[in-house]
Amino acid sequence: MKSGVVRVVPHANARNACSAHGVAAGRTPLVADVVLCAAGSDHVEWAVCARRLEENPDAVGRLREHPAEAAAPNRP
Repeated sequence: MKSGVVRVVPHANARNACSAHGVAAGRTPLVADVVLCAAGSDHVEWAVCARRLEENPDAVGRLREHPAEAAAPNRP
């Protein structure tokens, strides 16, 4: 199975730090949960801040291809 972003949804999981940066949500608000499909697992869910969402090429591509998901994140 191919790795990649399969869905971007507003942040709603229990994580309180950006999965990419490890920064607590109090300093960097979490805006989205990015669901990945990775080899060896059904899905992996990351909580991400706006910066990570905008810098990650896979997430950027997913949001470009799925405009409804681009409108969904809880951006400040």
